[in-house]
Amino acid sequence: MTLSAVLFDLDETLLDRTTSLQLFLKSQHARLIAPVSTCPLDAYQTLFLTFDQNGLVWKDVVYQKLITHFQFEGVTATELLQDYLSSFASSSVLFPQTLDLLQRLSQTYRLGLITNGRSDLQRSVIAHHQLQTFFDPILISEEVGLAKPDPALFLRPVQDWGVIPEQVLFIGDHPLHDIKGAEAVGMTAVLKSNQPVVNSPSSYTVNDWSELEPILIQLNSERRSRL
Repeated sequence: MTLSAVLFDLDETLLDRTTSLQLFLKSQHARLIAPVSTCPLDAYQTLFLTFDQNGLVWKDVVYQKLITHFQFEGVTATELLQDYLSSFASSSVLFPQTLDLLQRLSQTYRLGLITNGRSDLQRSVIAHHQLQTFFDPILISEEVGLAKPDPALFLRPVQDWGVIPEQVLFIGDHPLHDIKGAEAVGMTAVLKSNQPVVNSPSSYTVNDWSELEPILIQLNSERRSRL
């Protein structure tokens, strides 16, 4: 049975979250930190990313730690958090060729998006890049009350589309939340990585979007040969 749908994760899969954060923090530092502190940009960016732990720590905690560490005066954690919520999306960037890829895939496959995270922030990023034009459904953990790797979350779009998991390819960057979560319900999973991977949790890994479509062709060819 050939593939009929492709599901994507958002952060570090479609969205270059690390670069986006660096761009945002550069802007935030210039606007809100430099006027009240001698803290250098590189130290501000480095410590933010350390406290953030790849998005596992929410930003109210991150900003409070930054204020305590650098002893900022004249700006509060609340102000920095609100600036993050209102301004991050406009600084965010997708990985190269992402929109071109989605445009091509949408002509053949149903596309869906599953992401853990806060609704307001994820929705602002999605809207900024007009990703809603490609994906249906868009499932955000805070909105649906489920988070990856919960099998029920992966099965939501399958039920919406009226397909079986074996017809769906899932693409994400997290070995447990994305790859193991998708494979646990019967989907084929592709690991999206921005660096060489040793002992990949998936049989398929892409570093660049140009590598994805040959995988789709291979998978469909193998499935047809088994019919």
